[in-house]
Amino acid sequence: MYVPGAHPRFHAPDSLFPIVLAVVAVVVTLVAWAAFLTRSTTDESAYAPALSLSPSSVRSVAYSVPEANDDVLYVRGLGADDRPRILAAFPFAFNLHARGSISPHGDLAGVLHVDNAAGGPAQLTLLTVPGGERLDVAAGLDYLSPLAWSADGARLAAVRTLAAEGTGRTRSAVVEVNTATGAVAEVTGFDAVLQVVPVGYSIDVQRLFVVVVDQSGSALWVVHNGKAVRAAVLSPGPTRDWTLSPDGSRLAFVDRIGVGERTYAGRTLIIATGVVIDAAALGDQLGVAWRPGSDIPDFGGPGGSLSLSEPVPGTYVIPMRWAPDGSTLVATIYSASRDSGESVESIELLSAGQRVRLSESPGAKFIGWARNMD
Repeated sequence: MYVPGAHPRFHAPDSLFPIVLAVVAVVVTLVAWAAFLTRSTTDESAYAPALSLSPSSVRSVAYSVPEANDDVLYVRGLGADDRPRILAAFPFAFNLHARGSISPHGDLAGVLHVDNAAGGPAQLTLLTVPGGERLDVAAGLDYLSPLAWSADGARLAAVRTLAAEGTGRTRSAVVEVNTATGAVAEVTGFDAVLQVVPVGYSIDVQRLFVVVVDQSGSALWVVHNGKAVRAAVLSPGPTRDWTLSPDGSRLAFVDRIGVGERTYAGRTLIIATGVVIDAAALGDQLGVAWRPGSDIPDFGGPGGSLSLSEPVPGTYVIPMRWAPDGSTLVATIYSASRDSGESVESIELLSAGQRVRLSESPGAKFIGWARNMD
């Protein structure tokens, strides 16, 4: 069970002048935020997702569990009597377990798996939910590639690393997969960067948002009509936990500042204006999720906006994904072991008055919210 957390702040200005400057800055930021929320950006208001989503039809969780030499993908409902059903199984090698995510409408799963030599490219398999029909895609993707879905589930963006021709450096290519046919096309690429992360699409599915981390810091790029344009700076340093809002207008992320008493800072970029808003003045934030209907993301961690209704010292929540109806949150709970003092983690389903483990099997991984099996 969770409740929004309130966390004390430790510093105050020493004079009136800094207070006035701070108030002015906050007012200006809030005015920009309000102006953005009350108007449309470009022509996005003319578009809507291609499919109508009924939140009640996506009330099941998909997860994988290592069993013998296979990662078994299960789907189960949230009811007390619901039993998990097997959707698929993938052999694994060298402790490289299957990874994946599910489309926004919960009807298609993308799974990355490696079943041969370590260090080789991963295979992408698309699975219908709940039917389990498979489509293997020859994309040569990175095993740790992020997977970013378009709102209609027709496109899936991912990354594969190649040798940059004639330079001796590596090239991170962003590719799009046509989920109906399995066709793969490169849409852009970046040379000699630290990380390339497609994070999602605009609501009209015409623009792909990509975070690039390099020696100069972290920036958001927009890919449109075959051209990649640097749109905004996120931070002069590395970032993590990038999560695009459901309407594609904001990007929540965690800035790894690594100085002083604060190491991880939750922040939100307003894409239309380039304004970055800090989630909190103090404390570490880790993990982020957008609750349906909310304009503000939920950050986890010791200084986050989420906490358990019966908190235990040393325990904190890292959110993963809200259910489409906003009733249940999948999150990782970190707590200190009473015996060793080391951190213990468990993936749980959190709702009002209830905490349920995702699976009692060790090594279970959350894949996404899925269409109901019945």
